[in-house]
Amino acid sequence: MTTLRYKMLETVLRFTGARNSIAKAVAKGNVPSVAPPMSVRKRWKKSEFQGRDIWTCEPKTGGNGRVYVHQHGGAYVIGLIGLHYAMFTKLADMSGTTVILPDYPLPPEAIADEVIDFANAHFDTVVAQYGAENVKLGGDSAGGNLALAMCQTLTPAHPIILLSPWLDLDMSTVPDDIPNEEVLLEPVGARKAAHQYAGPRDPKDPLISPINAEPETLPEMMIFTGEKDLLYTDIMTFASKAKTAGKLKKLATYGEFGHYWMFYPTPDRESTLIELAQILRS
Repeated sequence: MTTLRYKMLETVLRFTGARNSIAKAVAKGNVPSVAPPMSVRKRWKKSEFQGRDIWTCEPKTGGNGRVYVHQHGGAYVIGLIGLHYAMFTKLADMSGTTVILPDYPLPPEAIADEVIDFANAHFDTVVAQYGAENVKLGGDSAGGNLALAMCQTLTPAHPIILLSPWLDLDMSTVPDDIPNEEVLLEPVGARKAAHQYAGPRDPKDPLISPINAEPETLPEMMIFTGEKDLLYTDIMTFASKAKTAGKLKKLATYGEFGHYWMFYPTPDRESTLIELAQILRS
């Protein structure tokens, strides 16, 4: 069951029209990343890679030598937001793991192939610096999509972590007018964002929609999803394929939660953060 605080936050998101944020971002081209909020800004160090910001948070009380590279969500039209920095500051401290958030380029300045090339090149530099055995990869929503695209050309040493991953950018199973309790996603804007990201590629291309990839070619994965997520059906279809191929190391589903719930600053996410922290320090 969700807490009252979670329900109140969802009410605020509905009232403020959060569900339309992707469509509005598409109309603008994109919404760039923000810097870390003041509450955690001192914890994040900014560096640069190929002209893009890279944000790094080291754990407060020493590290375990582990590093986690996380690709952020935002439907490939919205950059890093304050909730990313806040959640991963906490997770860095809980896990003793250094967290790296790349501010990868967004369409229309860069489309799929360029975004993936950037992410792969940056990940290679992290592996070269820390050693493959010490580096984990993951992503949320569109970032989960990007992590899976990366894994079609590179092989991480550890299972990848997928939080509410966006797996079918064509959204072929989601009608435009589907009744849904999800407060962050709506199909029309998401589909427009997906086509902008895909560029000349077919949205059904496995590099764009990893739900169509051969799971045998992908690394092991750990998936976290809410059952009220607009993407839930696709996530479960993908997880079933991955399980059959022996690539599903973990599937965690949460009955009352929608998209991105693990980023909400409510008590509901605590057990999930504890579990993620255990994964990162293992």
